[in-house]
Amino acid sequence: MLSSLFVFPDNVLSNAITSRSTKQHVLEGGKVTISCNYSGSNINSLQWYRQSSNTAPEFILQAFEGLGPQQKDRYIAEVRKNEKQIDLEISKTEMADAAVYYCALVPTVTGNPSTLYKNLRYDFHI
Repeated sequence: MLSSLFVFPDNVLSNAITSRSTKQHVLEGGKVTISCNYSGSNINSLQWYRQSSNTAPEFILQAFEGLGPQQKDRYIAEVRKNEKQIDLEISKTEMADAAVYYCALVPTVTGNPSTLYKNLRYDFHI
């Protein structure tokens, strides 16, 4: 007989993240914003990842409640605490931006070190 016991802190199981939409289309050179809503308490930070065809997810940017927008290259991530929402804005879009985008609460859950737990999926087409 095989038995298992899993113990989680209370705040881990109450946190959740959901998409606001699933697909975005934008012209090359344009700007696009994708968003996630989250719930729960004791949120350390929220992160954005992107995954191009046949590649592992790649970390883009991390944002924190109350710290304002975080920028890296053409990406701006902002947590809107009152709305419980995180936005990712991509400016000057390029064909290489066409990918699946994920947002994640920290800590990110992984069942396998080589794969990301899919909290949210965005299919982004240019």
